[in-house]
Amino acid sequence: MCNEGGSEQVLPGSAVTSGDLESAAESFERKGAFSLVEADCSRVGQSPAQENGSNLPEGLDDFTAEQVHVTGDSGFLHTLFNSVNIMCGVGLLATPYAAAQMGWLSLLLLVILGGVFLYTGKLLGRCMSKAPWILTYPDIGQHAFGSTGRTMVSILLYAELYLSAVEFLIMEGDNLSAVAPGFQPFGGALGSAQQSWVLIAAAILLPTVYLRNLSLLAYLSAAGVFTAVALTLLVGWQGISLGLPNTNLPLLRVGGIPLSIGLLSYIYGGHSLFPSLYTSMRQPKQYPRILDLTFAIVCTLYASMAVLGYLTFGDDVENNVTLSMQRKMGHAIQTHLATWITILSPFTKYALVLTPIASALEEMLPATASRVAYMPLPGGPHEVQHLQRVPKTGAAALVMSLAVRTALVVSTVVVALSLPFFAYMAALIGGLFGLSACVVVPALCYLQMSKGHLNRLELSAVVVVAVVGVVLSAIGTTNAIMDMVRELRD
Repeated sequence: MCNEGGSEQVLPGSAVTSGDLESAAESFERKGAFSLVEADCSRVGQSPAQENGSNLPEGLDDFTAEQVHVTGDSGFLHTLFNSVNIMCGVGLLATPYAAAQMGWLSLLLLVILGGVFLYTGKLLGRCMSKAPWILTYPDIGQHAFGSTGRTMVSILLYAELYLSAVEFLIMEGDNLSAVAPGFQPFGGALGSAQQSWVLIAAAILLPTVYLRNLSLLAYLSAAGVFTAVALTLLVGWQGISLGLPNTNLPLLRVGGIPLSIGLLSYIYGGHSLFPSLYTSMRQPKQYPRILDLTFAIVCTLYASMAVLGYLTFGDDVENNVTLSMQRKMGHAIQTHLATWITILSPFTKYALVLTPIASALEEMLPATASRVAYMPLPGGPHEVQHLQRVPKTGAAALVMSLAVRTALVVSTVVVALSLPFFAYMAALIGGLFGLSACVVVPALCYLQMSKGHLNRLELSAVVVVAVVGVVLSAIGTTNAIMDMVRELRD
């Protein structure tokens, strides 16, 4: 399946590629667990179906569409592992802070949001069953709202990926400056310790963005579930060492609700990869059960971290719990382990989140845009062919590619230095993009694709979910922006 300016992504154990770069982008994201095959391609031309007003992607007519939907060969446990892994990200580190801000009822909010995100994840599965050519999240947007839907979904994915890269740099600066707070090389010319470490981390990460084969980094990032469990256990270890001294958290702090909405929405944001999971499954009918177990596991893990983190550090818990560990017991072995796990994690993920954006930008430039070739349709009969794009080679293309990728990294550094707020950035991503891409868009797409086929109860439920998603997104986004503005003024 070809796509606009994209990279084909192959799921481990799958017989098919995920298709569009827009979807592969999310698979490279902070929670991604999949490998990458560098084969840029694009649908080109106008199909008869489109001339008749169909929402089929360009270059895909009714005949070839029937050849696309090939069943994967991932088993139940394999898919469950991948699903849990993509949900385990750096947002885990902020859950104790969310608990401290809102009170014990933040755990109820965690469960409620988990239920909403679970429901919309299942809606995506129902959308996947509507047409055989739907393999990716942008494909769902295409089927529901045509090229406009594909574009809007793609924008959401790219923006979320970009801010995730910024979040990694902020986290690196915070943790490394806590390890070496007096580090200010060149007489402080690089700024504070936090700023200096952001610059150094970016310089170290830059070569990874130049890589064309990211399969090793992608597989290393698959350790996300083990990292999340290890960090939770290490926080619990520190809490036991300190005697879990903080038990006075109030039931509710109303003022902390908006921030908690953004933070807790951030941790559930894995929906853009769910279509790839669906297509990778040997038995897609097990998809709802996979999601049930995934959200049960992830919700338990996040709730455990929130409780243990607060009981250990109380109201003084930092927005990144590993910073609290360094402040309380900086020389303890569990602190060193947690800190370095957190520091090393972005080194396997930063390039994975920026590469899709870089590839899309390169497709816009004549020097690096792919050339067109006439090739067989992957997954279809050999005689079924279509146009696809092959990456350009040569010195000019290489130089321009390096320039684009360098500029992209520099831009993330500028944003990370300008807005060095780990929790508020996470809340912004969760409020603006998490709730939009994971709650509102799935509900709207399902409504559009099922128009005239829903009973009154189901129609009401989906509409309520969409409206709630819009309201929560507005609250979380507005609060995150206001918090950032207040910090900048102070």
